[in-house]
Amino acid sequence: MNRTVAWLMAAAFVFLPTVMRAQTENPRGIYKMMTLTGKVGEVKAPFDQYKICTDSVTLMLNMQNAAFAVQNTDHQVFRYTGDQPKNENDKSTLIYDSNADHFTLKWWSTNRNHLYFPENDWCIEKYEANQYSETGRMAFDALTAIPALDPKNPLLGTWRIIGYMDELRDVKKELARLREQYPTSKYLNTFVIFTPKTYAVVLNNFGRGIANSVEYNGKGAYKLGNKNIHVKWLSKNCIAVEEVIDYRIDWQILERDTDGQPMLSRMASHFVSSRR
Repeated sequence: MNRTVAWLMAAAFVFLPTVMRAQTENPRGIYKMMTLTGKVGEVKAPFDQYKICTDSVTLMLNMQNAAFAVQNTDHQVFRYTGDQPKNENDKSTLIYDSNADHFTLKWWSTNRNHLYFPENDWCIEKYEANQYSETGRMAFDALTAIPALDPKNPLLGTWRIIGYMDELRDVKKELARLREQYPTSKYLNTFVIFTPKTYAVVLNNFGRGIANSVEYNGKGAYKLGNKNIHVKWLSKNCIAVEEVIDYRIDWQILERDTDGQPMLSRMASHFVSSRR
């Protein structure tokens, strides 16, 4: 959206009467849990927790420091239900007060001895869109990035880890070996994502990852925290990333992923296909 269109839209909101959004829509988008009502009453969300609501799957992302985990814990697509169960025996999950900006989730808890969740009673979680913790924003910055080549910083994009080399000798032969072994290697579906502000390593199949802020020093190095990491370009779409372990240098080999799909979309597709 260019600045002129954005300004015109903003102006329209100033001069037109306020229109209340319907509160009966299906929640669609990324939402952060803001409050939880359970065993100890209503409290500020005790977890850095998000719901990713789509037409095909509902995923949950939890942050703990820089680490995140994406899971299909709800096993259903969230749709508006209203705030009342069908009868006293109905313990189905309820979705209400819902639109693109927020929604309320009410679910029946059978947890025992949980600090916040009651036992055999309803638990209520309120969610809002466009709310992120600092680390949550880094995670979603990486997971929603659309891979694209950037001539100014060719490191940006999504890369597959295909393995390691002890030394960068006989690179052509070693690359052929790594590519041949990749379908059965422990690095299968493990990705590195570079965005302008974030570096993230993501294990797609299990939905786990870790995200940190990154600084770039041209295309040949980047900085994570206080650690400077060097990069050797083996080709336009293949790099070797330095790893110093006990004064020994190994090289992590990354190949650019070119399918143009954000990691969050890839994860959603994985969870949808895995339930069939």
